[in-house]
Amino acid sequence: MTDSPYILEGTSQNFDRLVIGNSHKGLVLVDFWAPWVGPSLRQREMLTDLARAYEGRFLLVSVNTDEQKNLAQRFGVRSLPNMKLFRRGELVAEYHGVQPEADYPRIIDQFVAKQLDQVSRQAIAAWQAGEVEQALQSLAEAVIERPDNLDYPALMGKILLREGREDDAYKLLIALPEEAQAETEIKRLLSHLSLLLAARQADPIEVLQQRLSDNPDDPETRFELAASLLTADQLESALEHLLYLAHHHTKFRNGIARQAMQTLLDMLDPQDEQVANYRRALYRLNY
Repeated sequence: MTDSPYILEGTSQNFDRLVIGNSHKGLVLVDFWAPWVGPSLRQREMLTDLARAYEGRFLLVSVNTDEQKNLAQRFGVRSLPNMKLFRRGELVAEYHGVQPEADYPRIIDQFVAKQLDQVSRQAIAAWQAGEVEQALQSLAEAVIERPDNLDYPALMGKILLREGREDDAYKLLIALPEEAQAETEIKRLLSHLSLLLAARQADPIEVLQQRLSDNPDDPETRFELAASLLTADQLESALEHLLYLAHHHTKFRNGIARQAMQTLLDMLDPQDEQVANYRRALYRLNY
């Protein structure tokens, strides 16, 4: 398959050693595929490229289900492609069908610790020591010196968010160039902050519901209602409104509804059937 030590072929004989054993050291991603399934070949190519780019931060194990029917049966693989993620000896997430290309790094990054440089490590240490402004200042200086490194503004946004300074975090990130805002981590932070700020500034839920009843096609009211429902622990209703926006108002706030929904789903149990249903609904919007 490849000469990379981070990309291996899984079989019934070596699966427990390659996957279960290595998952105690870090993330192992298992790609179930077959040569006659076009989408699985596309996913296989994308995952191979990522495994090379990540240089050992996760292990990719490829399983040809035509040759390894026992493994496919063991793990309930009924459709292809199928991707399963293992950590500490357990299945932690799985995805059915090809995902949007930009989502693969986001999925992997949930389970892979980002490698921090010296500036980021020192900023985190300063923040943990209670020297918040010093941490932010050092990161701000790093942003000026390395505007291409989006880890710095992302870390500033996280620190501001943890300090309860949501407005400052949002202003910082929304001022970045559009291509920077489209980066996975920045985009997730912006969606999270947008929900927090929308809920804080919104009218009471009853008022929003009446306003939406009068004008069902008002995306701003629907987004504020979704955010408010989240704070009221009405998750399913909030997801329904976000799904509606992702479907009917794709360009609203640069696609914030889709990203907010994705961020929420990433925080939930991937084995939950309701979560899986919303993931599939979101996936179908791309096709």
